[in-house]
Amino acid sequence: MKKLLTLCSFALLSLGASAQAFDPHFGIGVGVGTTGIDIDASLTINKYIGLRGGVDIMPKFKVNKDIDLKTESANKKISQLTTEIGALNQQLAAAGMQQVDLNQYPNGNLPEKLDIEGKLDNTVGHVLIDIHPFATSFRLTVGAYFGKDQIIDVYNEKDGYLSPINAYNLAIINANSASADPGVRQVVNQYNLTMIGGELGDYFITPNPAENGNVKAYAKVKSFRPYVGLGFGRAVPKKRIGCQFDLGVQFWGKPEIYVPTYDKTAGTFQYEKIDGDKAGDDAGKVLKTVSKFSVYPVLNFRLVGRIF
Repeated sequence: MKKLLTLCSFALLSLGASAQAFDPHFGIGVGVGTTGIDIDASLTINKYIGLRGGVDIMPKFKVNKDIDLKTESANKKISQLTTEIGALNQQLAAAGMQQVDLNQYPNGNLPEKLDIEGKLDNTVGHVLIDIHPFATSFRLTVGAYFGKDQIIDVYNEKDGYLSPINAYNLAIINANSASADPGVRQVVNQYNLTMIGGELGDYFITPNPAENGNVKAYAKVKSFRPYVGLGFGRAVPKKRIGCQFDLGVQFWGKPEIYVPTYDKTAGTFQYEKIDGDKAGDDAGKVLKTVSKFSVYPVLNFRLVGRIF
């Protein structure tokens, strides 16, 4: 960050020193690179200073995968629950409580896998200052990128697919409460019924009923990302058409991972930021590695055109 402040100071000094040589030119450019497809407008104040502003459009890449559904009990499989839910529903109906409706699933059986989709959404805007210290095509660039802080979403493919699982989990929670209906509690104890979700160290990951049968996890970075880099080429070429090359980094902070969890002690659902020290050995190592990537590399090639 000290280097960034030094470059910004240098940019301001250069701008002041060369203000008397005001010779503006305007251009546009389009490029491709690690930030996606970028489109911007450029203004050169003189042969030493240029300004760029535009947008970097990142295609929304999607990845599909299925994951296994599990109960809290390591000895019980999801496939065992379908018949046991039938007995539970009889007691839920007698108590006037919401039943677990499995009719939306094939053959009315609780699914053992969940189809999920992951999506990258990292379209950003940028404002950059190009500094040509030797009045040549070589330049230093400082500025910032800005956009959404939530860049990765992971969610179930079918809308509302987890509504029966929400109803089931709520029935288990109610059965373990002090005011539980005796008949419901008897069935839960008889079949050793436990919530459906996943243990991740100190976290119990499970869908939040407030999401209406859906579940998601997401990754966040800073929405405002200072930038420093170097490159070759002018944003407004001396001829009608030219090219530019950029190499630098965005300072987007440590990525944060949020997942839906249930706090068994407090009895609450929430989205929690996962702490690598509490996520277990394997997941913790992965999260600690991911958190080290506090900068995003920028490598772009652009074609630029001079308007005047």
